[in-house]
Amino acid sequence: MKFTNQFIATITLCVLAAVLLVLVGAGISFYQMGIAYQKRQVDAVVRLVNEGWQPGAEQQQNIDRWLPALLDVNDIVEFTVLQGERNLYSYQAETRLSASELALEYRRDLPAHQGLAVRLVLRPPFYDIDHSLAAVSGLTAAILLVFVGLLFSLRWFRQQLRGAEWLDLRGQLILDGKLNMLQHNPREEWPHHASQALDKLLLELKDARKERSRFDTFIRANVFVDKKIRIGNRVFFDNRLEAALNDPSSHSGALLLVELQDLEYINYNLGYERGDELLSSASVYLGHLIRRYPGSLQARYTGNIFALLFPNQVESEALEAARQVMKLLQRLHWPDEIREPSIFIGGVCFRFGEPLSQVQEEAELALRSAALQGGEGYFMYYKGVTEESSGKGTVRWRTLLGRLLEKDLVMLDRQGIYTGEQRPPVMYELLARIRDEQGRELSAGHFIPMAEKCGLLQELDRAIMLHCLTLLQEGGRQAPLAINLSAASLLNRGFHRWLIFELLQLPKAQLSELVIELSEAQVSRHFQALVQPLRALKALGCRLAVDHAGQDVVSTQYIKDYDLDYLKLHPSLVREIDHKPVNQMAVRSLSGNCVGTQTRVIAVGVETEAEWECLHQLGIYAGQGYYFSRPERFELS
Repeated sequence: MKFTNQFIATITLCVLAAVLLVLVGAGISFYQMGIAYQKRQVDAVVRLVNEGWQPGAEQQQNIDRWLPALLDVNDIVEFTVLQGERNLYSYQAETRLSASELALEYRRDLPAHQGLAVRLVLRPPFYDIDHSLAAVSGLTAAILLVFVGLLFSLRWFRQQLRGAEWLDLRGQLILDGKLNMLQHNPREEWPHHASQALDKLLLELKDARKERSRFDTFIRANVFVDKKIRIGNRVFFDNRLEAALNDPSSHSGALLLVELQDLEYINYNLGYERGDELLSSASVYLGHLIRRYPGSLQARYTGNIFALLFPNQVESEALEAARQVMKLLQRLHWPDEIREPSIFIGGVCFRFGEPLSQVQEEAELALRSAALQGGEGYFMYYKGVTEESSGKGTVRWRTLLGRLLEKDLVMLDRQGIYTGEQRPPVMYELLARIRDEQGRELSAGHFIPMAEKCGLLQELDRAIMLHCLTLLQEGGRQAPLAINLSAASLLNRGFHRWLIFELLQLPKAQLSELVIELSEAQVSRHFQALVQPLRALKALGCRLAVDHAGQDVVSTQYIKDYDLDYLKLHPSLVREIDHKPVNQMAVRSLSGNCVGTQTRVIAVGVETEAEWECLHQLGIYAGQGYYFSRPERFELS
């Protein structure tokens, strides 16, 4: 019950109790006054009888003349003069009492006549009073006046206490973690000092959360970011490259090592400030380039060597990327002493499962070959990773995906998320699968980037979402279902309207079993634009998750702003974490940033018991990976 309702109910009960007590007390007092008045009448009649009673026949006749009139005036129903048990005189009124009527009986002795007593029977006081509404109109008007005044008073109290009710509402929203649903103006709350104190504390809490997020970013930046040019360092790059090599959903990728050989000469002869300025400019140029390739990254490999990682690339595309890098870096503002800058690029393409050391050795060998060969300044270590071998033709993918979407042949696998061994899954993640022309089963990492290139990403997300909603409606599940959606689809107005319309047709109990996942890179890129779509999904009852957390060093403020339910770590942080203190520090920082919220941290890519034991000690809620279970087909009924 609301505070205002409690207060008004208390006042109403108090007023009603007071009115009831007044009415009961007045009734009792009125009745007691009637009894006292009736006793005075009885005493007066007894006194007159005592003075006028004389024995004898003549005196008896005199009594018959005046006593009945006196008894009738005083509403005495029965009057008897007794001498012991003998009846000397008796009077009976014309209106006798019925068996059901109440009567009051009085007995008095006659002091002037020894042995004589009188017995009087009367009706109760106010017996003949008219009990109609008109008779008690004054009392009725008074009661109505009290109730009308009470209604106006309660209305006034409700208006005065509305601010207190809003203050209580904001407190309840804070306790429920739904402060973003606040609709009234806090300035209208009362008491004003309590409201202002609450505003101040919330502002300080918000600043503290932002400071903690900045501190978390600072910790991870010192672990994974180069201090001079503020891009990923060698540790960061090795983690990402190792994760790409061990990601079964990635069919291929390319690694380019870019060396600025003249940087050593500039540092020695022109000063380190000039060299650092050139290094930062090169980093900016390369950053603009890799934005054209989804999922790509740059890092500082060594002092004057940059590393560029391009997922889902083949040798011809990597060679074209190397040419673009060369053109960009030649446009840098080189010192006048450097007329022809020495820029060398070595590249290599890799496939899933290749050793990390082998790929790095091949890239370094290609870089040395480029320096020895001279000429254009770039060299590709060819391994036969072509479009034909990896199936990356755009026309081919458009035809394949269009046919699969038309025939609704997109399949779903599920992989459980567990809080420990021998425990039931707390959630299932749905993984999209398709079959190509040769019947080979392809994971989402193969066809999602190509669907985005072909402009079929929204249609693909729509088909996968329809399958997920069908599974929700079928029921019989043991845990919630998690589905990956792209931020581009959610930001599309048509797709977002369609999704909301489909979700509105499901009961809230089923929507609470749906977890929608977005990648951290997309969330960081479209942070403000995603606020409204994600809040709409959250208001419907869906849960939200962000995966690939820790993939890049970005602010984690989205955890509070999006009211996340789950934060899923990138596999590069999880792999061999028991042997990597740097990764443990990063995971501890991410999990600590979720303290005080409902967000639970999930580790993705757990493959060994040692990894899970280390993650469990770091406070990770659950894990997903081959250590717990492998993906299995989720068939529709």
